Amino acid sequence: MFGFGEHQEAMTAQCPCCQTQMQDKGTHGVRLGGVTGLLGAGMDAVLGNVGEDANEAFEKKMTVQLFVCPQCREVSMKYVTGL
Repeated sequence: MFGFGEHQEAMTAQCPCCQTQMQDKGTHGVRLGGVTGLLGAGMDAVLGNVGEDANEAFEKKMTVQLFVCPQCREVSMKYVTGL
């Protein structure tokens, strides 16, 4: 966080289907939960910023490292942080 000896280890992955070394596509955020559809849109429309805050209260977010196989296009994710 503040650079005091903290470093993220390089992650690697091997494709479970064809055993090829997978390409690292970096970290990506994944949103789980939240209020969607008409209820979420209605909350945002009626409550404005309060509706967005309420929606975020029901969301869970995590960060994953994404890997893609260049041969068979298999996708793999490894958990980094969140929830």
